[in-house]
Amino acid sequence: MTRWEIAEAYRKQSFNCAQCVLLSFGDLTGLTEETAKAIAGGLGGGFGGCKEEACGALSGAVLVLGLLVPHTQADDLDAKRRVYEAAAEFRRRFAERFGCTRCGGLLALEPKPEDRQLAERLGSRRICAAFIAETVVLLEAYLKELRLMAE
Repeated sequence: MTRWEIAEAYRKQSFNCAQCVLLSFGDLTGLTEETAKAIAGGLGGGFGGCKEEACGALSGAVLVLGLLVPHTQADDLDAKRRVYEAAAEFRRRFAERFGCTRCGGLLALEPKPEDRQLAERLGSRRICAAFIAETVVLLEAYLKELRLMAE
């Protein structure tokens, strides 16, 4: 099963976008399923469903990056710089791919035909299904570039 298929399986169980993305990288993050669900639980729908903040799929991806490019020591400014750079670059790629990073903004945009088709293939009337799957694919490619994931 591919990572995006894992994410899709969680989406079909009604987990939020952030949870789906984070859970699909469980083999790399080392988080238990329960912990990943709890950590990302409030990040769906633009933070708590308000749709005013970052897309949950993007938030889940940034959680993955934080775990794989950790900044855990207060005086480790290189680690802090690395995780900030990784998160900022992924945010840029996400915005380039989808046209926006805010949940409500994404939902207000006219979906790209390929995203609408992907959501339909996934059996969803909600475009979020495509955002989740594509975010997982984008993150996989980025992690491979960073050499944090095998080819």
